[in-house]
This record gives sequence, structure tokens and C-alpha cells, in this order.
Amino acid sequence: MNVRTTCPLNGKSMLNTHFGNGNIFIEITKSTHGHGGHGWEFGTCLWSPTIDRGGRKRYDLMKIPQRGDMIIHFYQHLWNDNVFETRITGTSIVKNRFVETNDQPPNLDIEERFEKYFRIDLHNYEEITNPLSIASLVNSYGAEIRNEIISRRPKYYPFNTYGNSIRTVQGLYLAQCTSNLYLILKDAITLNETQSFNNPGTDYQQEYSEGFRSKRETYFFSRNRRLVRAAKERYGYTCCICNFNFEETYGELGAGYIECHHLNPLSERSSEEWTEELKTNIEGIRVVCSNCHRIIHSKRPALSIEEVRLSLRLR
Repeated sequence: MNVRTTCPLNGKSMLNTHFGNGNIFIEITKSTHGHGGHGWEFGTCLWSPTIDRGGRKRYDLMKIPQRGDMIIHFYQHLWNDNVFETRITGTSIVKNRFVETNDQPPNLDIEERFEKYFRIDLHNYEEITNPLSIASLVNSYGAEIRNEIISRRPKYYPFNTYGNSIRTVQGLYLAQCTSNLYLILKDAITLNETQSFNNPGTDYQQEYSEGFRSKRETYFFSRNRRLVRAAKERYGYTCCICNFNFEETYGELGAGYIECHHLNPLSERSSEEWTEELKTNIEGIRVVCSNCHRIIHSKRPALSIEEVRLSLRLR
């Protein structure tokens, strides 16, 4: 792999510190021509023609990145494990805004060459220790990504729908990374590193991704305590599915304890909806015990209250 690196990325360093400090973009490229050759190496620059063969300005997003913006790199390559696929390999920072140049990337064949190119110089490339495959990302987080595509229709998004799943957009070189996708990528990369350092033969990804969704929902309710109080006042402290009551079982230790659940699960919405301005009708909330709440979220999409109640009746 022809990559120029400066320091290793442990799966979270730059991803954890950059968000909120600038825009984030995604490079989708491949190793077939060495990213362009000497002086145009992967991780050192972004480049594209200024127009395509039909004269269309399909690469104009190259004009947008500013100095200090982050680039997340999707790289298609024949990896050391003999798998040819696209993986998330690292991050870099925009050094300078785009320039238009007549210089030709030296590794391109004649039929691949254009008269002019956009070029954006990068620096501080950090390589991910265990590159995350796009297939693994889609397997664990495809529902969230697909929901954002359908509900938000973000421009220059790196994925599009493909039947009931998603895939990277064919022919797209530079894409915009939304805040929701950034959170997903950060979580997926971090968990992929955790898996590799614990037991590479065990698939923790699905378990961790479910924990990620639960954590985000818990965070929302912790920020909306008035909503929680209103739900408990309306519905009480008895699980609406199995009728479990914590105080009846644990006495004083269980007094006032119950969990809130959105009938339209937050874990299946895009993060742009999770703001202080989110208006949730009390009719969209129910109170459930921890066990039933876990069962609700054991499937993707989440099970309904009625489905879990029916499972209790059939025992």
C-alpha cells in the first residue's frame, strides 16, 4: 500500500478531537494507479479533474474544503489478508484550499488524463491500526445510514440506497460527512480496534453497535429530564409490557425507577433530529423495565410494544 504516514491512529485520537473544529469530508479512492504516482501519493493530497469527459462540473465539491478541515479516507486495495475491498484507512487535515493545475499525475494512462486538475494538499495523515471494511460498517450500522439517506437526503453523501441495504456511490471521489455519519464512523472504528486487541476470532461488532445505540438514547433522555418526569407522572412506574414494578420487588431501592422508551426509537433516527428543539409528544413515550427495553432493541428495526407483549403470552 503506497501510503505516506506521520503517526499511527489508534482508532480514536483525531476522530475524537476534531469534531466541531471544521467540516469533514470523505475521500473514496483506490490503489490501482498508486493514487496518481510520485508527488500525488495517497494521504498527501486530494486531486480530481476540474470537469468530467462530458464537460460536467461533477467535481466542484473540491472547491469547498478549507484549511483545517478533516478528510476521512476510504481506500480500495488488495490487503495483506488477500482481500480486495474498500476499507477506512485513516484521517488527514487539509493544509491549503484547492488550486487548479495543469500538472499531470504521472501514473495515469493517456486515456485517463485531463487538461486541468483540482489539487488539495493534505498533512498530518494518521493511519488506523486496523482498517475497518465498508462491508463491516454496513453490516452493523447500515440501518442508521440508510435512515439518514431516506429522511435527510444529504447532498454529496458517500452512500446511497441499494435495495434494502446501502453501498458507496459509484464514481464519487469526494463526499461530505454529516455529523450523524461522523459519530457512526468514530464509534465503528473505535470498536473495530477494541475487537482486534481482545479476541480477533470473536465478532463483538454487533453487540457493541447495539450498545452505541442504547448509549445515544440514554444520553437523549438524560438531557431531557422534564420529558422523563412527565412520562413517569403520566404512566407511573410499572412496565407497560410485563407489569414489573421495581419498588414492589426491591422495596425502597427500586422506588421511582423505570425506563423510558420512544415508540419511534431514537436509535433509528439521524442525529440531526436529536437536538434540544426536538419536540416529543408524551403519547410517543412509554415506560418499560430494563429487561423489556433490552428485548425491544434486540432486533433491527426495534420490536414494538405489542410484539414483546405477544411473546410473553406465548410462553
